[in-house]
Amino acid sequence: MTNPFSRTTLAIIIGVAAVSLGVAVALTVIGDDLSGGQPSAGADSYSVSAIGHRGLVEMLGRLDVPVVKSRSESGGKATRGVLIIAEPTVSDDASKERLRALVKSAPRVLVVLPKWYGSAGVGETWIDEANRLPTSEVDDVLETIGAGARIDGTAGSGGPAVWSAPELDMERFRLVIPSRQRVTTGETEDAIAGDGLGEVVIKLASVDGDEREVWVLTDPDVLNNHGLRHPDNALFAINLIDHVRDGGPVVLDEVIHGYAQQPSLLRTLFQFPLVLATLQVLICALLAVWAAMVRFGPRRAAPPPLAPGKDFLIQNTAALLHYGGHHADALRRYLAHSIAAVRHALHAPTLAPGAMTAWLESVRKNRGGTIPLPDLERDTLTADTPQRTVEIADRVYRWRMEMINGSQHRT
Repeated sequence: MTNPFSRTTLAIIIGVAAVSLGVAVALTVIGDDLSGGQPSAGADSYSVSAIGHRGLVEMLGRLDVPVVKSRSESGGKATRGVLIIAEPTVSDDASKERLRALVKSAPRVLVVLPKWYGSAGVGETWIDEANRLPTSEVDDVLETIGAGARIDGTAGSGGPAVWSAPELDMERFRLVIPSRQRVTTGETEDAIAGDGLGEVVIKLASVDGDEREVWVLTDPDVLNNHGLRHPDNALFAINLIDHVRDGGPVVLDEVIHGYAQQPSLLRTLFQFPLVLATLQVLICALLAVWAAMVRFGPRRAAPPPLAPGKDFLIQNTAALLHYGGHHADALRRYLAHSIAAVRHALHAPTLAPGAMTAWLESVRKNRGGTIPLPDLERDTLTADTPQRTVEIADRVYRWRMEMINGSQHRT
């Protein structure tokens, strides 16, 4: 077969392909986060919403503090610095075990307790509203990491001269934390920063000579995007992180928020010692291409890498959600979104959460609905298996349809 390209054209094509392959391999091996950011409105370092932590990342970066948003092996990256686990949630035994393993994976860990969850539209980066997590969910996180402290109600923001943190070399400073989570310490932790009404930073005591340091920031409003608007909060967050990291990098784990990056075979092949075998294969491949350059022809069409249709996408998404163990969290968010949709459809007035539930219940009774909202709210907190989660989600959907379209059982 006659070669359709001249030698110069063919050399240019091969050169461009080789450079592209080299750049792709380099980014895969060296890079940790190729996306540069993820659209999010949650309590993670990609989020620009009020409850997110992207502001903390940008603030530390402008202060020349090394910051890594980690999507795999976070503990190994924080061996010389601090691992920040921001607002984790635990809903079952699997998620609790993952959090325990993550805390044990680094010598210095800062756990930021959860407080809020927000409602946002699909693809939106701003939340419509923020709701407090149940106290029991925050206590579950404390219990999982081995702390004896527990949430003991709420307290107002600290005054300008009552906060004290001797270990952080800070005396009589100010924090702005409206309706903060008040924590009562136990025997397994030391108070680091407080105002007499509770502690905002505690440190778990070492056990059996273990030199691992586990610090706990009891209220995320100190360093989330909304809290960092206040200079006093920003100063305290910088001092705390700078003290804990001890001159090393700051690693924010995003695996706990569902941004895990799966292990890469390509990355492994280009790491020592497998890189030696990989280079031999590449040299052989280049020799084979060189020998076959005079026999150029059209390539046989390859089969599609993914099966056509929606079934594969649905099955793959369901498998990922099941593997992540976040079905209970997804159910609570689904209920919150459904309530928001019903409120919008019914033009509901602005009420407190309890009053809103009572208002929706009165509407349900007038419309002849068969599914009480308080039962759904209670059941979402007790969903412990995927099958149970699907059953409750189906009831939430039927409640939403009854509230918007009316009940078929209405007489």
